[in-house]
Amino acid sequence: MSDKKEIFDMFEGPVRPVLIRLSLPILAGMFFQLLYNIVDTIFVSRIDLADPSYVGGVGLIFPLVFLFIALGNGLSIGVSSLVARAIGEKNHEVLDKTAESGFLIGIILSILTIVLVLIWGKDLVSMLGATGDYYTHGYNYLIYLLPSALFIFTSSSLIGILQGEGLMKHVMNAMILGTVINIILDPILIFLLNMDVRGAALATAIGQGASFIYVFTVFLKNRSSIRIEWKISNISRNVLGKIVAIGLPQAMGMIMMAIATLFYNRLVVQIDPLAMTAFSLFGRLEQLVLMPGFALGAAVITMVGQNAGRGRFDRIRDIMYNTWLIGISTTIILALLMMAAASRIYPNFSELDTVVDYAVRQTYTMELLYIFALTGITNRNFFQGIGSPVPALLLTLLRTILLSLPLAYLYVKGFGMGIEGVWWGMNTGTILTGVFSIFLVIHSIKRLEDGSMIIRKV
Repeated sequence: MSDKKEIFDMFEGPVRPVLIRLSLPILAGMFFQLLYNIVDTIFVSRIDLADPSYVGGVGLIFPLVFLFIALGNGLSIGVSSLVARAIGEKNHEVLDKTAESGFLIGIILSILTIVLVLIWGKDLVSMLGATGDYYTHGYNYLIYLLPSALFIFTSSSLIGILQGEGLMKHVMNAMILGTVINIILDPILIFLLNMDVRGAALATAIGQGASFIYVFTVFLKNRSSIRIEWKISNISRNVLGKIVAIGLPQAMGMIMMAIATLFYNRLVVQIDPLAMTAFSLFGRLEQLVLMPGFALGAAVITMVGQNAGRGRFDRIRDIMYNTWLIGISTTIILALLMMAAASRIYPNFSELDTVVDYAVRQTYTMELLYIFALTGITNRNFFQGIGSPVPALLLTLLRTILLSLPLAYLYVKGFGMGIEGVWWGMNTGTILTGVFSIFLVIHSIKRLEDGSMIIRKV
C-alpha cells in the first residue's frame, strides 16, 4: 500500500474553497441523476398520460426501493467515515483492510435483497397499499429493478472509499455514466420494445451496472490509494464491526424514512388517489432543491472526518458554519426557481388538472422550507463524520417518526386539513428538527474543543 495522499488545504488554509471543490462534483453527479428522474418520469407518464397508475404504481413501491437504497447508503457512509478518520490519523493498518471488508458486506446485502424480493415481493407490494393497476405496475417495476441490487451494494462500498479519500471526481463520473446510459435506454426499452414500466426498471439496472464497472475500474487502475488485493486476510472482523457501527444507524435512519413514506402514501391515497400521483411527482422533482444538502453532506463527512482524525476541532467549526452559509443560500435560490417554474413543469407529467394542481400547491407549500432540511442533512453527516452515528439516527427519528408523521395524521384526521395537513405535518417536523440539529452540532463542537467529548480512534 502506498502512503495515503492528503487533499490540498484539507487541514490548513481557507475552508470554503475545499468545501466547494469537494461538493461540486457530487452536485454535478446529482444533477444528472435528477435529470434522469425527470426524464424517466416523463417516459413512464407518457406510456399513457390519462392513466395515473403508471407513475403512481412506481411511486407506491418507492418505500421498498428506498429500503435497499438505505442499506447501500449506510454501507457507503460507514466506509467513508472510517476511511476519512483513518486518513486523518494516518492509520494505514485500517485502510489496508477496508476495501475487502466493505466489499464483503456489499455481497451479503445483495444476496439477502434478491432472495427477499423473489420470495416475498408480491406480499410486500400489496402491503404498500397497491391494488389493481397500481399493484401490477409497481410489482413489475420492482422485479425488473432487482438485478440492480448487486450493483448498488457492491458499488456503495467502493464509493464510500472514494468519498472518504475525497476523490469526488470519480464518484461524479460514476453517477453521470449510469444516468446517461439510463436515459438512452429508457425510450428504447419502454416504447420500442414495448416493456412499459419494466423497461424503465431494466434501464435503471443496466445503468447501475455500468456505474459499478466504472468504479471497479478506478480501483483496478490504482486511481485510489487504497488497493483491492483480494486477500481473505484483509477481511477484518474489527473493520467490519466499525463499518457496521457507523453504517447501521445511518441505514436505520433511512429505513425509518421509508417507513414514514409508506404511512404518508397510505394517508395520501385515502385523501385522493390523484394526490398520490402528484405526491410521487413532487418526490422525484424535490431533489433539485435538496441537492446542495446532499452534495455538501458528502463533503462534510470527508472534511469533518479527516480533521477529526487529526484533532483539528477548530477547523471543524469553520467547516460547519461555511456549510450552513453556502447550503442555505443555495437552497433558497433553487426553491424560488422551482416555485416560479412549477406551473410550467408539472403539466409535462400529467394531463389531469387535479394532479398538476396538487403538485404545484405542494411545491409552493414546502420547497422554501427546505432550508431546514438542508441543516438536518448536513448536521447528520457531521455526526457520521466524527464517528458518532447515534445522534444522527436520533435526528432522523425525531423528524420522521416522532414529529412529522404524527403531526400529519393530527392535521388530517384531527383538524380536517386534507392534503395540506400532510404537507404541513412534514414541514413542521423538518423545521423543528433542523433548528434543534444546529444547536446540537454547536454544543458538540464545544465539547470536542474543551475535551469533554472524545472521539474514539479507528
